[in-house]
Amino acid sequence: MSQPKYKYTTVIEAEVIACKAGENSLISLASLDNLSSLLPKDIDFKENVDLLLVAFNAAVVNKFNRNGDGIGSETAVRYNDNFIHKPTNIEHDKEKIVGHIVSAGFSDIETSKILSKEEVKDKKDPFNIALGAIVYKSANPAFAEALERSVDPEDGLYQKISTSWEIGFSDYVLAVGGDEVSSAKIIDSKEEINELKSSLRAYGGSGITNKGEKINRLIVGDIYPLGIGFTTNPAADVKGVYMNTPKEIALKIKDVEDKKISQKEKINVNAKKNNLMETQEIVSQLKELLVEKKFSDETVASMTATFQNAIKEKDEQYRAELTQAQEEKAKIEQESQELKASVDQLKQQFAESQEKLAEFEAAQKAEQAIARFNERMELIDNKFELDEQDREFLAQDLKQVESTEEAFAAYSEKLEILWKHKNKEFKKELEEKAEARIQEEVEKRIAKQNVSTASSEEEVKSEEEILDNAQASEDSIPNSNKESSEQPKSLREKFAGAFNRDNIIIS
Repeated sequence: MSQPKYKYTTVIEAEVIACKAGENSLISLASLDNLSSLLPKDIDFKENVDLLLVAFNAAVVNKFNRNGDGIGSETAVRYNDNFIHKPTNIEHDKEKIVGHIVSAGFSDIETSKILSKEEVKDKKDPFNIALGAIVYKSANPAFAEALERSVDPEDGLYQKISTSWEIGFSDYVLAVGGDEVSSAKIIDSKEEINELKSSLRAYGGSGITNKGEKINRLIVGDIYPLGIGFTTNPAADVKGVYMNTPKEIALKIKDVEDKKISQKEKINVNAKKNNLMETQEIVSQLKELLVEKKFSDETVASMTATFQNAIKEKDEQYRAELTQAQEEKAKIEQESQELKASVDQLKQQFAESQEKLAEFEAAQKAEQAIARFNERMELIDNKFELDEQDREFLAQDLKQVESTEEAFAAYSEKLEILWKHKNKEFKKELEEKAEARIQEEVEKRIAKQNVSTASSEEEVKSEEEILDNAQASEDSIPNSNKESSEQPKSLREKFAGAFNRDNIIIS
């Protein structure tokens, strides 16, 4: 079966404080015992001394972590069992697997009391996701030792181990206004999500909106648990690891470790000489005992030689094991240093990546803002007849308008009212109406003039004879008036020139 597809992944970190029964801890013994039911009862530690069994509160449901991500009760109940059999590793390095998850459940955030699915399915307040896991001590002895050392209050690694569980998911909504699901406003509109998601920590934001409200990502829909990573970087609010190692096994391991330390301190040149002298003395005493018991010389010699060879063989074996133990310890220390260096390097790379991502997103936002501003200026400039002062005012005012289309639409409506007299289409319409009125008035004047001309035609005819008699004398008089010599204008031209658009009232 192929692995489900998912668009996003997130890492949810949780602080782990390793604790053993009876030792000083921030978690009470009773609280730790409440987690013990997550551990399988069918593991024989006497036969499997290379296994370490742990249980811990891994994450908090209905509350958002420092990465700004979280899940609700419904999602937790539906998918929590899918963590079982998923691997545990170091720092999410898939090649450094150190165990696997064997159980999953829920616990009270205050007491670590195990809660059933029925108790948490409709719960609004925060509660824990609790997991049980097996750690392979032989897979990475250095890490196993560090995990065991985190139990010791006097050790430098005390309370320094944390878990970081990773999930894949395909959808999310926004939770604005609080760090808990119950106190936040849930936003599931795609448009609003796209508008606000740049403020999320997952997208390089600060986790705060432009209005100063906290904003987080609530994971919904299908999720795919990917496993657990152990890390030395504490992060969240959950605390506590329960270790179930039988006392006799722990004492046996401690006894072996004490012997190794004791042997390491005593091995030197003088010790070798003392051991040789002690061996010779033992052989000498054995020889005297055999002679006293009246064994033959051949038997004494044979038995003495056998004892000497056995002692020599065991001595060489012991020295070989000691050398191997020293080499393994040196190797473990080297791996521990390499692990620390690797963690530091990963932290630095992650910080650099986050910084570059933030710079890239800031540059993108700036480019988008400039393009949006220019586009809006062009739209308004094409719609209105503006002078330079108008454009300067518009540029300053437009910068204050929010990026949403709704905000720009509201601003445009305001300009339609304030700058109606500057609207190009409106002014064109007024010009066309004025021209039509002028033409109408001209036609009226021409029609009126035609009627007046027709009524006086008879008088003109009676005067024609007088005009004809006077024609000869008029032609003899020179015309020095330049204007009178020009061609007369038509009535249409005269009337049209008599009207001014300022005098035309358009209703």
